Amino acid sequence: MVMNSAKQYLWLVLIAFCIAGLVYPAIGVVALVCMLAPVVTAPFMGRKWCNSFCPRGSFNDVILKKITLKKGIPGVFKTTTFKVIFLIMLMSFFAIQLTFAWGNWSSVGAVFVRMVLITTIIDIILGIYYHQRTWCAFCPMGTMGGWVFKLKNRIKKGMMKRDAVGDNVV
Repeated sequence: MVMNSAKQYLWLVLIAFCIAGLVYPAIGVVALVCMLAPVVTAPFMGRKWCNSFCPRGSFNDVILKKITLKKGIPGVFKTTTFKVIFLIMLMSFFAIQLTFAWGNWSSVGAVFVRMVLITTIIDIILGIYYHQRTWCAFCPMGTMGGWVFKLKNRIKKGMMKRDAVGDNVV
């Protein structure tokens, strides 16, 4: 599969963000773009953000792919239970840190930078040992984006069923 030209270079955004965030923590709030994008775009594009535009996904496909042991993604990381527990834990840590940092842009940005750095370290370790996209199997933002996409499809199917039985008669 040939990678689109943007995806080949989007990993540089992740590296630049991590370096810039260490020097100027307030820039961390920019991470909101990558955090919200999978959820906001999901109703229209599914998880296309994750595959085509996510800087971490690009990093995984361009850099980690070259050094992964290609063992495959362990099934536990794909379970809804694991995804929900991980999402709750990560968002709880995030919320607690934001509570203490609130009111100071530099401190708030540092929370985002720290979260990106920690999750990137997890991503690299799992990506090398198992598969370059292991993190993506339980990425909290991708998980929520997937849920939004499924919800949209359920609503759409429900509306189609009602239309088929004539519930939508004016």
